[in-house]
Amino acid sequence: MSEPAIVILDTNALLDWRVFKDPAAHPLAAQLAAGTMRWIACPSMQTEWHHVWPRSVFERWQPDPALTTTVFEHAQMVDEPPRGPLKCKDPDDQVFIDLALHLNAQWLFTKDAALLKLAKRARLRGTQVLSLQQWVASA
Repeated sequence: MSEPAIVILDTNALLDWRVFKDPAAHPLAAQLAAGTMRWIACPSMQTEWHHVWPRSVFERWQPDPALTTTVFEHAQMVDEPPRGPLKCKDPDDQVFIDLALHLNAQWLFTKDAALLKLAKRARLRGTQVLSLQQWVASA
């Protein structure tokens, strides 16, 4: 049996999956449940989630207070990654590309423009940086 593919989810992808229930996240959720994918995260990703999620723009999606504590229940938590070879223009998003490259993740799912700008260089290192919607469309 082969090892499950490693995926990294940035905060936007996590919002699409757990908050907005975007249909593009359904295959991700199914593969995580089946064990064919493994979502890896680190503490600073949780910290970013806790900074973003309470913003007033998300108020209408917050009827479920448990989401604050359960959103990472499907993630395998690891230590912070070392600084990687690619630099993200948004320092808050640096950890996502660092972890993806450090773990040789197959995918980093994001909608963030600063991370998407690194897609070509990340692909040369074995990690695809794309949105969940692009991933589903390419399947």
